[in-house]
Amino acid sequence: MLNEITSIDQFNEIKKNQDFFLLGFYTEKSENAREAMKRLEQARESFDDTPVYAVNASRVRDIHPALGVNSVPTVLTLRKGDITKNIQGLQTKEHYEMLFYEAPVKAREGDEPRQPSVTVYSTPTCSWCNRLKQHLRKNRIRFTDIDVSRDQGAAQELMSRTGQTGVPQTNIDGEWIVGFDQARIDRLLNI
Repeated sequence: MLNEITSIDQFNEIKKNQDFFLLGFYTEKSENAREAMKRLEQARESFDDTPVYAVNASRVRDIHPALGVNSVPTVLTLRKGDITKNIQGLQTKEHYEMLFYEAPVKAREGDEPRQPSVTVYSTPTCSWCNRLKQHLRKNRIRFTDIDVSRDQGAAQELMSRTGQTGVPQTNIDGEWIVGFDQARIDRLLNI
């Protein structure tokens, strides 16, 4: 069950204390909205560390207008109080899973303080990119994700550095990996 937000005060407190979370809007009258929350709940099962909340827009009427939400179902990602993604309509479970890839990875207690610098160059629609990022998150590797579909300078940098334009490409402490070469990535990151 998703954590239910029942007031704007509760929402403001969550927004103040959570660096990153997902927020789904639904009404019990909308079958699509109820199904979207069910799929969001299923997607969350693989991402225990990421908080996910739901708002019944027919009961709590002051949160969605403040965020510019005017239809259900809608799922937002919020980072430091700002909306980073706004997904409207009923989506697949896999589509909702992609939202969790934005979540910052938290170091576990006892983790080594220094890990190699990792930068992933990807696009949102690339399935291999998403598998790579999921693998890194699963192994609690912090990384910077650069969307080359939005950053033409980064796309040009890839071409000049590797001679390749395809994604994913990963830079681990200055060593470039083209594609999702899991064995090489695991070796470089001591996974």
